[in-house]
Amino acid sequence: MKRNSITKLLTSSILLTIMLSSCVTTRKSITKTPASHESDLKKIIYYASLAGNSHNTQPWKVEVTEKTNEILIKPDFSRHLKVVDPTSRGLYISLGAFVENLCQASVFYGYSPVTEICKDHTSGHLFVNVKLQKSNSSKGNISSIEKRMTLRIPYKNAEIKPEHIDALLDGTDNCVSYISPSMPQFNYISQKTLESYSQQSNRDDAKKELAEWIRFSNKLVKENKDGLTTAGMGITGFAGVMVSQMFKPEDSMKDSFVNKGIDNVRKQVQNCGGWLLITQDQDSPENWIKTGRIYQRINLRCRDLMIGMHPMNQMIEEASFEGDANRYLISNGKIQFIARIGYVDKYPEPVSVRRELKDFVLAK
Repeated sequence: MKRNSITKLLTSSILLTIMLSSCVTTRKSITKTPASHESDLKKIIYYASLAGNSHNTQPWKVEVTEKTNEILIKPDFSRHLKVVDPTSRGLYISLGAFVENLCQASVFYGYSPVTEICKDHTSGHLFVNVKLQKSNSSKGNISSIEKRMTLRIPYKNAEIKPEHIDALLDGTDNCVSYISPSMPQFNYISQKTLESYSQQSNRDDAKKELAEWIRFSNKLVKENKDGLTTAGMGITGFAGVMVSQMFKPEDSMKDSFVNKGIDNVRKQVQNCGGWLLITQDQDSPENWIKTGRIYQRINLRCRDLMIGMHPMNQMIEEASFEGDANRYLISNGKIQFIARIGYVDKYPEPVSVRRELKDFVLAK
């Protein structure tokens, strides 16, 4: 009898392990990477696509002229989060993050990137022109690009070491502020982030938009290769399996799901080593692109220093909170980006999937 119980327990454990492993989607299991024989430009663009971006919408289109090593990075407004990002600030920040990854990857492959922000006179939208010039130096590092991810777990509450803050903010043109847990602004940001998240997550229009980018099941992940997966939202283990098997995207609009999200955010804002604010003197798409480059640069450095980074922009996405936040937290300019940071013991394998190059790259 005892042996039968042990056998049943072992069998159940094995079946659960198989079920867990088969239901977990990772970047490596879904995203197709360029083969070793493919061109440098394809590899560079692939690494660029691993940039952080809102809801993993991947709102970029790329045009490549291989003869001249010229790359145009354009916004894809079919992937625009119109509800929570009505001004397109988040979209252009995502575009800037893509550009930063592209530049860093190009250096690794022996190129010197020259970037120019241009305007499409037909649409009025900005895009970025990157020309790659062959260089004798290859000092870039793609390891951080491969390993970078948004960590939504609670962080350690220890303040970030001064030398690490210096490293994170190096070359950011004095537009980034670190708010440590000992500063009065820390509690303000934590409280207002929770309040603004609660407000946004209870808005019907925001809930509907979020649901459109939810990819609970493996089938949806494989079909779309974008959006928020269970693992990408931090729902892992047995809970992740149950959600991926039993939930539909529209279930994310239910009160139970919304309230669970609010509880998670409460834990997140209570457990971190500070906040980073990126400000710009003017509110413009050009500055949003610059903000995206700074954000991505810092995020890569965070990965190297075992510091988690979690963008939490609800306080400046919700109009009723944005004005007060700017008045209280800064003396000049406007806050463009907010992120929670803190030390972590380990980084898991990146889980956010990416589309194949053929889905967003046009070769000329």
